[in-house]
Amino acid sequence: MAEGTDFLRWSPDGALLDVRLRPASSRSALLGVQDGRLVIAVHSPPQQGRANREALRLLSRLVRVPPSRMEIISGQNSRNKTVLVRGVDEDGIAALSSLPGQAGPHPSED
Repeated sequence: MAEGTDFLRWSPDGALLDVRLRPASSRSALLGVQDGRLVIAVHSPPQQGRANREALRLLSRLVRVPPSRMEIISGQNSRNKTVLVRGVDEDGIAALSSLPGQAGPHPSED
């Protein structure tokens, strides 16, 4: 996995996570950062949105935000996605920010 990449941006609505999804994996896990994207492996197949739902559940547990506050805003049918996480702050996103790679600055840091 490459280091020094940004997968996290902040918008007025919350955190935007650039994600690379690996469906139908042997286990579900957060694998790190590669090419500026958070890599998530999920056991579910990419059929009928199952892999997307599992990825959101996994992210939900990591950032401690209910899945209802998460939305895939681009890449619904692609492995590369952008996920909006509403109602999360820097402390909530710390589990992801500690992965290899740089997190984007929060808008309050001018």
